[in-house]
Amino acid sequence: MTFNFRSILECALGGLALFLAVLPADAQSRMWIDSESNKRRTCPSIECGIVGRFFMGESVTVYRTVNGWSQVSGYYSAGCNDGRSAFVDSGRRDCTKENGIHKGEFAEWVRSDFLTAERPGDSR
Repeated sequence: MTFNFRSILECALGGLALFLAVLPADAQSRMWIDSESNKRRTCPSIECGIVGRFFMGESVTVYRTVNGWSQVSGYYSAGCNDGRSAFVDSGRRDCTKENGIHKGEFAEWVRSDFLTAERPGDSR
């Protein structure tokens, strides 16, 4: 059995690239939601669509922070159909860059002042 060094190297590099693509490359820190009824938004503004809510004490990874807002997810499909996102619960549904939806994908954002570095106590 003969091994081709180049093929083995290409396979190893491909596996490494796949592994690194799954990791949050710009992840800064693990944070917790420190407030009730926080909204998940499509971009860093109160004008953006709401795609759900966070729970008090929920753990998130902060990928980056922009003007008092934290990106807390990677990008994923916005489910755009006829220019509207199927995943927006309320607010702006348009699949536009201004609404944080670019090429049919968006990331989730939350106001940074609703995050804490220490896990909050149980609210029960």
